[in-house]
Amino acid sequence: MKMETTPRFDMLFLFDLLKKYYKHLIVIGITSVILSAVFSSEYFITPMYKAEAIVYPQNLIPYSTESPTEQMLQLLESTDIRDALIEDFDLYNHYDIDTSQKYPLTMLHSQMRENIQIDKTKFESVEITVMDRDPVIASQIADSLVEKFNLKARTLQREKTAEVVTILKNQLDFYKHQMDSMESTLKDIRVNYEILDFEEQMNSFSRVYYTAMKEGKAGSGNHKLDKVMTNMKEKGGEAISLKEHLWRTRGTYNDVKVMYEDVLKDLTKELTYSNIVTRPVPAERKSYPVRSLMVLGFTLSVLLFSMIVIIVTESYKRINTG
Repeated sequence: MKMETTPRFDMLFLFDLLKKYYKHLIVIGITSVILSAVFSSEYFITPMYKAEAIVYPQNLIPYSTESPTEQMLQLLESTDIRDALIEDFDLYNHYDIDTSQKYPLTMLHSQMRENIQIDKTKFESVEITVMDRDPVIASQIADSLVEKFNLKARTLQREKTAEVVTILKNQLDFYKHQMDSMESTLKDIRVNYEILDFEEQMNSFSRVYYTAMKEGKAGSGNHKLDKVMTNMKEKGGEAISLKEHLWRTRGTYNDVKVMYEDVLKDLTKELTYSNIVTRPVPAERKSYPVRSLMVLGFTLSVLLFSMIVIIVTESYKRINTG
């Protein structure tokens, strides 16, 4: 019977306490509502406004095994972008940080981490959330982050592209030097040895030379034919080799030149590296504090604490009087 009556007795005891102290609890509740409403007002807590931007990466050059979204996160959190924000928005003054005190930069970075959140979403996009007491500044910071990311990505890509341009330009100069050298040698062979087109000249000369031999006109007695034959023997192979090598080198040079011109175009392209899905706009209503939740939470906490105090006090009295 004790196991059945004890819960009823406890509930009756609690009910009696509520009947006895309900006026006190009402007064406590109303006071809590008033106090929490006052202390959660803008006179005690600075209201904060939220600006959001959702962006997808595009046109990024892959590094290592990072995904484009991870690469975007790395760039958005880079020191260059952070320092540019500090300078553009004068964040020391905006966050009321005294630069003469100890570790002002550490305090500023901590405030920025608290107010600026950059996260990867489950859809492989990046969400930028900025909280600020000024809704316009919050929107401008979020928008500036996207703009500075594009500039940072463009700068990195141009640095890499400039390296490729330099490499290709060096290759073009190398092949151009080779072609000039071979063309100079071939010109010397054409002028001094009268070898213009070895294959064609050799075919024609062979017929003439052997005909002359049959007729007894070739040999030591025909110096002109003998000189042509000597030139063919001495420089013919070199002329053929140089001509073929020049043809291959010129082909390679043209291929590299096409690559060089394409990369040179990439160097001056004004690409963007983000697709903005949600563009940041100044908020019309504050996001923090949520006064209704603060008032409700504080009031319930005070009432619960008050009830616990009443139960403990009354139980102690019952034990002493019992």
